[in-house]
Amino acid sequence: MIEGKRDMLSIVFLTAAVEPGPRAAPFGAARVASALDAAPDLAGRIRVSIVEGLAGDEPAALAAKAAALRPDLLGLSLYSWNSGLLGAAAAIVRRSRPGVLVIAGGPDASADPERWARDGGADVAIAGEGEEAMIGIVRAMLRGDAAPGPVIRAPLLDPASLSSPWLDGTLDASRWGGAALELTRGCPYRCAFCFESKGAARLRRFPLEIAGRELARFEEAGVEEVFVLDPTFNADSRRMAESLRLFAERGPNLRYLLELRAELLTAEQARLLSTVDCSVQIGLQSADPAVMETMDRKFDPDLFARKIRLLDEEGAIFGLDLIYGLPGDTLPGFKRSLDYALSLGPNHLDVFRLAVLPGTALYERASGLGLERDMAAPYLVRSAPGFGPEDLAEAERLASSTDVLYTKGRAVMWFRPVAVLAKARPSTLVARFADYLDAAAPGARAAGVPHRRLEELQLGFLSAMFEERPPKAPGAADAALDLVRVSGAWTRALAEGETTEMDLGWTPDDVLDYATADIAEFAAEAPRAPGRWTCSPGPDGPRFRKTGAGRKGPGTRR
Repeated sequence: MIEGKRDMLSIVFLTAAVEPGPRAAPFGAARVASALDAAPDLAGRIRVSIVEGLAGDEPAALAAKAAALRPDLLGLSLYSWNSGLLGAAAAIVRRSRPGVLVIAGGPDASADPERWARDGGADVAIAGEGEEAMIGIVRAMLRGDAAPGPVIRAPLLDPASLSSPWLDGTLDASRWGGAALELTRGCPYRCAFCFESKGAARLRRFPLEIAGRELARFEEAGVEEVFVLDPTFNADSRRMAESLRLFAERGPNLRYLLELRAELLTAEQARLLSTVDCSVQIGLQSADPAVMETMDRKFDPDLFARKIRLLDEEGAIFGLDLIYGLPGDTLPGFKRSLDYALSLGPNHLDVFRLAVLPGTALYERASGLGLERDMAAPYLVRSAPGFGPEDLAEAERLASSTDVLYTKGRAVMWFRPVAVLAKARPSTLVARFADYLDAAAPGARAAGVPHRRLEELQLGFLSAMFEERPPKAPGAADAALDLVRVSGAWTRALAEGETTEMDLGWTPDDVLDYATADIAEFAAEAPRAPGRWTCSPGPDGPRFRKTGAGRKGPGTRR
């Protein structure tokens, strides 16, 4: 490390997002950079830069970008998905800049600061909130003093004292099309698998006045998606109501991604959610109360389902999270959780393998629970009692197939009635689709497959299934396939602005209005009306228009 009093410091933050997109802004690093720029005594004495990368980048390429800025201090914004990459890049930078001071920060450094300071390649590791801690390090360097450390356990900060990287120009929201809005730090819950299980329970709120100014900036920048950083957005009903009113007033054209606790949801909260364009994410994790108890969470399946129905009744869009490989769970148990989750009709379902994250209560108990897991990021479980490697591999296959069939396939409008028609549990339908993908299109599990291609796979799978296991109701298979076509065309018109042409056996409005309730009953009672239709975007949403007679009789195809 270069010692001696300094007149100017080059400070470089090294970051890497999971993937490009609206959530790729380096918000954590920008928070610290903004705090440095806001410190009056550092004005004119520091030059702060943020080097952005992606988790799949080569360390040498990322290091070259950082080294070109001739850093005196290199800050690593560490998460489970990028810690290996950033650690390797920092080692390369150090070879070209032997005096550089490397600071490890972020959730992964907070989880195990001693490891990062001991053998992770960092000179100093910050555990906790890094804004004030980094200012202290920079002041020491400018004075020529030794940096504090090697581990700094940072105190909790008052959110009202922090500057906003969106308002001071550190970040330009127009670059990413999405932005993070931080409303709260801390979490009152102690879920064993979560970083918050060992964090601060006290909720510390950011001023809504600042949030309102940030929302106005997002509107000006043409942002489409705002990820609200508050793990328990509905823990305080009054604060939630104030926040939603602010969203409607200051960011009426923005789409909000929110995290809720289902057990706290009320009918009034669900009504308020319907007043803004938002998508709600809820951590289900497992539908087995005994498994959830192992993770220090209570779970009542009936209560959870009743709370979800409140969202349904208000037309709120919601998604659920599931985890496989949890202690006490099994492959059959995971399938039951999959059945339960899909029976609730979420707009999307995100399914993850358990990660035994350092710094969590689960990490401390892992050996006693018999968990075998990766000791390096991303810390995935490899075996658990009752959930061995082969079962985990099958759960992973089901998870990826759920993603293709249901979430990326936008199957929420048709999945449940098709499962009823097929007389199959949701997990059975997913397993059959997984077999179909393995044989017909294994590459479909890759990222970036367009929805039209996924719909072709859905139709091919369902056609083959109905041919092998024909429904008893005449015409029901054709009605099911039309439902897939119509719902897919509708979502593409809404999401991508695409126009779709299709041959149908019934009018599309009738299909959406009635077949979603009961396909067999619809096929038996609704008069056939073969025709060729288009679905295109319109000023008030997707619209259907008949363009021709189409094919007549059973088996109408696109």
